[in-house]
Amino acid sequence: MGIEKITSKIMSEAETVAGSILSEADSGSDAIIAEAREKAEAVVSEARERGAADKVRTVNRREAVAAIDGRKLILARKQEMIAGCFDGAIGQLASMDKEKYVEFLAGIVKSTGSAGGELVFNEKDAAEIGPLLAEKLNRETEGGAFSVSDETESIRGGVLLKNGQVYVSGSIESLVDEVKGELTAEVAKVLFGE
Repeated sequence: MGIEKITSKIMSEAETVAGSILSEADSGSDAIIAEAREKAEAVVSEARERGAADKVRTVNRREAVAAIDGRKLILARKQEMIAGCFDGAIGQLASMDKEKYVEFLAGIVKSTGSAGGELVFNEKDAAEIGPLLAEKLNRETEGGAFSVSDETESIRGGVLLKNGQVYVSGSIESLVDEVKGELTAEVAKVLFGE
């Protein structure tokens, strides 16, 4: 029985040591699992925070882009309205009362300092206004030698003065274009209070 006692003692000690090792392993594994859970929760929390921050940045970026696009649309619409005002002015000038229109065109031609040349109009004005303007200029200009040209131009109104191959534009479009740069700010102020 001596061997059995020794064997029993060894077995008992082995069971105690094994139990101790298992107990340590259990508590060690519990600690490892708890630490792993903490790390996982930290990673998930950090990812959520990053996601929330990314979401805020994305929303802010999209709002900024939308604001810029909105300002561009407003600016484009304002530019259309300003262009419409200048286009309306061209229409009003072209449809002036005949007497005033002839007077207006005579002033344009006289401002060139020329004493003669061919007066070029659009098709409508060539027939209706041309003879009246040529007669007025010839009467009021010393040595006046103005005539209505047989050629016409596709202008909305006004007159071109032709001397040989040289044309001096007095078209309403070119006259309005000349003052457009100076008047755009004033027109915007009237339209938009800017």
